[in-house]
Amino acid sequence: MKRAYLKTKITDENLLMRIPSGYKKTNCPLMKKTDKIIRFIPILFLLLTVTTGCQKSLEKALERAADSRETLTGMLSDADKVRGMFNACYGGVPNNRVYLYFWTSEEELTDNCIDPQPQSMGNWRSGLLTPSFAAVWATQSTTNAYTNTNVSWWGRYWGALRECNLFIENVKNITVPLELLPQSDRDLMKDEAMALRAYYQFKLISMYGPLPFLDTSYEIDFTGWKDLKRPTFDEAAKKIATDLQGIIDRKIIPLKRDPANVNDKYRMPLSFVYGLKSRVLLFNASPLYNSTGDVAKYEAAAAAAKQLLDLNAYTLEPLSNTKRMYISNYNVDLEAVEVIWKGRDRLSQLSNIAGMDLSKTNPVRCNYAIAKAGETPSQEIVDCYEMKNGALIIQNYDATHAKPTFTSEAIAAGYDDVNNPYANRDARLSKDILYNGNYFGESYQLGSINVFTYLGCPGTGTNGNTTTGSNLKTCSGYYFAKDRDPLWYGKGVSGDGNGRCYQFTVYMRIAEIWLNYAEALCGAGHFDEACNALDKTRLRAGQPSIKAVPGYQAGNLQWLMKRIYNERRVELVLEDSRFYDVRRWNLISDVNNNNVSIIIPEKVGTNYKYTRFPCPYVYSCFNEKYKVLPIPLADKNLLPGIDQPVAWQ
Repeated sequence: MKRAYLKTKITDENLLMRIPSGYKKTNCPLMKKTDKIIRFIPILFLLLTVTTGCQKSLEKALERAADSRETLTGMLSDADKVRGMFNACYGGVPNNRVYLYFWTSEEELTDNCIDPQPQSMGNWRSGLLTPSFAAVWATQSTTNAYTNTNVSWWGRYWGALRECNLFIENVKNITVPLELLPQSDRDLMKDEAMALRAYYQFKLISMYGPLPFLDTSYEIDFTGWKDLKRPTFDEAAKKIATDLQGIIDRKIIPLKRDPANVNDKYRMPLSFVYGLKSRVLLFNASPLYNSTGDVAKYEAAAAAAKQLLDLNAYTLEPLSNTKRMYISNYNVDLEAVEVIWKGRDRLSQLSNIAGMDLSKTNPVRCNYAIAKAGETPSQEIVDCYEMKNGALIIQNYDATHAKPTFTSEAIAAGYDDVNNPYANRDARLSKDILYNGNYFGESYQLGSINVFTYLGCPGTGTNGNTTTGSNLKTCSGYYFAKDRDPLWYGKGVSGDGNGRCYQFTVYMRIAEIWLNYAEALCGAGHFDEACNALDKTRLRAGQPSIKAVPGYQAGNLQWLMKRIYNERRVELVLEDSRFYDVRRWNLISDVNNNNVSIIIPEKVGTNYKYTRFPCPYVYSCFNEKYKVLPIPLADKNLLPGIDQPVAWQ
């Protein structure tokens, strides 16, 4: 039987309040009948509405025509509706990485990016996060009450957990004949729902700290919320890892999805389950929740990464092919090489909401302007790209980050911060980031795109050291190139650019697993093995083996871990890693403010001069209170046994 469970894409607009396509909604009391009425509503927020005296409003919102009621029993007797229930389990997985309102990515909330826009980014940057204001919308829609700035990610993932539990609990109650819904399909959907539940649970604990593992879709009249307690992070992580290992052992989910079936490729492969287990156990081993450096936790994380690597199911793309991982049509079999799983949204207008205005350049390389420059690279991420010989650029930053101390190794290798800071650098720099004078690629029928960001340059020139200026121009002196397709620019109108491009989000690739392995091995004290694992991405990029870089310190685990952190930041930029890494590494604090800075290129005759400045926008989001997020106040009142993170107490 050909599977088509995800023929209807899940979109952020119908997230969490979603009824599977084609269903009619219900008219009923609040879940008091034995034959329960299905509603896809996060239970905590349903409880909140009832307990705060808004029951009439809720009943009005749920009011449906009498002939359109749908019972759980009825849904479980219809194969398409069962598949619709399963489909809804995927609702919490972002379709693309700029899923936050207003076209904002998790990367923008870190020190890798600068984006001056208001909305989610402005709230976050300005330090407005509180238990009663979550600062960001965790969806593109501002009308969804379960992902708005009151609850954000908390509402998104709690609601998604309920979808999963509701399905998992009721697989055994399906009454559809087996010839219409074979047992093998039921088992597959159940294991996928369990894997998705683990994914959402991990998202919650990585943001809000350890939480009870939710494996029940609690009823509206559940009274046990007050009895829930915070487990240790170790307990929470091990429970998730145990569930994931059970799914791995059963091997019901295919290791890779059918490359010829786009609908099947939307769904989570078993290889992602392996990789997710690696993420969970590495987070558990990291300094935030492993202050003593417990070697056993790192050993467990290393074993989890090795478990996937030993399958030899993936390898690294050559450097010349890495761009295709982000800008290929969905039917290209990228999963045959490095990509483990990617998003279902082609994000064709990424360059429109995070790009360059080439309509005003000389010569013109695009017949239409962009909506906004969006996320632009910080000077700090640029500084992470080593010299070609492997020397790091920065010894340390001053308080403003505008007058750093450069390493003696970089100076010896010819680094020139004022006149030519991009010469003789890691090859990934020119592929990932568009700096002044960098070649981007070929536009559609309007020639080569060479990007200039110097002050005063038409179209793509920087706004300079100011909080005013065009939102179509970079504020940092850079633009991103890594996952952008130059063919978006060229002849026609912006809609034509959208139609030409495929700019999918990569959820996971094997490069991350090698980096997970290197970090875990280093934490466990296996220096040589960690170096070998780290070399996988380094050598692919044309960088020297870590043992051949200037200043190599044999056997120094602290030195090696610093290099692993740096390599991970470079290799996984724009892949939603940094937001979680700075937290688990315990780098966010009131002491280390993770400031960001910019560079301003100026044209001097036929040459250029480069000057660093502190970012003109005040960043109040790199402090202790942003490390572990606060539980939204309304739900904290329902969960008295779960304390707020220490910084919020």
